[in-house]
Amino acid sequence: MSSAQALPDDLLIKILLRLPAHPSSLPCVSLVCKRWRRLVTDIHFIDSFHAHHRTPPLLGYFAFLGRFVPTQEPPCRTPPTLFSLNLLVGDKGLLDCRHGLVLSGATRFTESKFVVTEFTVFNPMTRDSGHTVISERQSGKLIAAAVVAAAGGTDRRSFRLIALFASYQEGGVTASVYSSDSGAWVNSAMGVVSPSHFAVIYHPSTLVGNAIYWMLRDGEILQFDLGRHNLAFIEQPPHAVVERHRRFIPGFCRWIIPAGDGHLGLAVLSEGSIQFWERETGLSSAATWELCKTVQLDRVLPLELKEHVSSLELIGFAEENNVIFISTHDGGVFMTNLESMQFKKVHTTSTTRYYIHPYSGF
Repeated sequence: MSSAQALPDDLLIKILLRLPAHPSSLPCVSLVCKRWRRLVTDIHFIDSFHAHHRTPPLLGYFAFLGRFVPTQEPPCRTPPTLFSLNLLVGDKGLLDCRHGLVLSGATRFTESKFVVTEFTVFNPMTRDSGHTVISERQSGKLIAAAVVAAAGGTDRRSFRLIALFASYQEGGVTASVYSSDSGAWVNSAMGVVSPSHFAVIYHPSTLVGNAIYWMLRDGEILQFDLGRHNLAFIEQPPHAVVERHRRFIPGFCRWIIPAGDGHLGLAVLSEGSIQFWERETGLSSAATWELCKTVQLDRVLPLELKEHVSSLELIGFAEENNVIFISTHDGGVFMTNLESMQFKKVHTTSTTRYYIHPYSGF
């Protein structure tokens, strides 16, 4: 300790930056002495720590009604009450979770019949009150929303909020984008869609490259390009064999995932296996889906999951960690890295028929 105390601040910072990216690392170091606490709580050090490690640890997920379920083991296990949505966002609904930011929203009608949607973006790690954003529209309803932090997620004080509104009167869906830097909304061109696409999109979004994707109920994929600010629809793989179990809901057997080289990917539960499809991210008519890999579940599932193979459901995906969450009707919730396909049970209670929002953060 005496040797460490003799080190100048700049050299000590370089050492502390190489601490493991565990949730307990910085809190433990801050207890050593006042000097170390000052260094590791400095905003510039925190930014450098995030930039150095890049991939934040997966802390857990927000389940139905905002309950937080931790996935780390002690001493890195986050207390469920620390991220309780009941404490942070009251009765607002959870809409999205990405780059350490959580997005909630509530819609109401004013006396002038304006539709007012109040969004709140907050970082549970900092325990602040969040950034409140108001969007007013004379017509149309909110069907989906997503949040994306700046600089690829390294700057969580700056973000973009993407909200999709559907209007029967205008016959289409509009994407409105809010920037925390400018404090203003920008509306994209309206995309004309069929009436079946006006339903609320409960399936969580996925960020792939510079675009946000939503899975629709019929299996079609909705894309919003963050650079061009336009909407487009992508058909699912025509030859993807989807599980036909009578209790399955289509949305729970498909999940949009990033593929190699920034391409769009899709994981599909199919007859006791998981198919992994890949498609070019461009909207060229020549872009096609290709089946890259099929994993037989009976070869990778733990024993307690094999007996539930016909009732598996995909309920969530952690983009930054490449981890997908699978639930059964009575076997609990499991997570697995899509590269290793090693399963870990994270909750004894099943979360069927409900999506979850994984949360990663430092």
